Amino acid sequence: MGISLKDIASAAGVSEATASLALNGRKGVNAQTRDKVIAIAKEMGYVGSDNAKTLASRRSGLIGVMVPNISNLFYSNLVRHIERALRDMGYKMILVTTESNINYEKEMIKRFVAFRVEGAIIYPSIKENEKPDYINILHQNSIPMVFIGSYYPGIDAPHVMSDLYQGVREAVDYLFITGARNLYYVGGCKTIVSNQLKEKAIRDYLQERGLDFPDDHYLELEHTRYENAYIRMDALLSSGKPVDAVIAADAFTALAVYNVLRKHDFLVPEQVSIISFDNLLYPDICVTRLSCIEQNLNSIVNCTLQNLRSMIRDHSDGVSHLTPTKLILRDTTRQYLATAR
Repeated sequence: MGISLKDIASAAGVSEATASLALNGRKGVNAQTRDKVIAIAKEMGYVGSDNAKTLASRRSGLIGVMVPNISNLFYSNLVRHIERALRDMGYKMILVTTESNINYEKEMIKRFVAFRVEGAIIYPSIKENEKPDYINILHQNSIPMVFIGSYYPGIDAPHVMSDLYQGVREAVDYLFITGARNLYYVGGCKTIVSNQLKEKAIRDYLQERGLDFPDDHYLELEHTRYENAYIRMDALLSSGKPVDAVIAADAFTALAVYNVLRKHDFLVPEQVSIISFDNLLYPDICVTRLSCIEQNLNSIVNCTLQNLRSMIRDHSDGVSHLTPTKLILRDTTRQYLATAR
């Protein structure tokens, strides 16, 4: 059971009617009592319902879904898979795109509670959010939640995501055995768990073979957009530093890397190999088909919803899960040579 009006009234030592008047800003309550009720409600994580019928039935048929944006191909495809699966399960989706705004994310978590969603799916992506305590408002109101794609390490909740560490290790291994020694990663903020796992995979693999992965070989993008990646890659190549392989955060980042390499007269893959994350662009849409690390969105979404359904129906704690990735080799990586090692 979530925090109820009755709980607030009891803690404040007033009637439910008085508590309701205070929380809704109605007349008939003195300022001191109103302030006391509001303070207690805030402390307990109470969020009033926008729908009395839903509150009475305790079933809304709604699932809250929160992602950074839908301009990124990965997020838009993820949302499409989630909505289709929820529809098949008899649920409707409330979609929130946060644009990595902490205050907005916090406010929309409260709106999830107000709409009495039965569960929430959250893609964590805000770099400053090591431990966003406001997400616990869901727990305080008995709303189960699953992280998808990554997780906030300071929040105790199950997560479902790709095995990014192993997927990147496999990609780095292929790049290494085909001759790459000056590898770069072009991606988002280092403080986000998914990027930390990718960086660790690169660093661990190279260190095991006696090579460093210098900090400046991670081209950190404030936002993983084509133009940002293009500017950073252009600056790198203009500096004259050696580069023979790049792992890109997504297809558009990879295309930016490819175009900058062509601008500077580098041959792909003869001089520089490129591996992109995700396999969401139709391969033939590019002049040179991108090699990639494919994430299994169907598996990620299905496992997430199985988790959430179990948490809703059986009040289980949920189980974190990693789904395997697949390395797909196309035109932007050199062919394997047995003598490369």
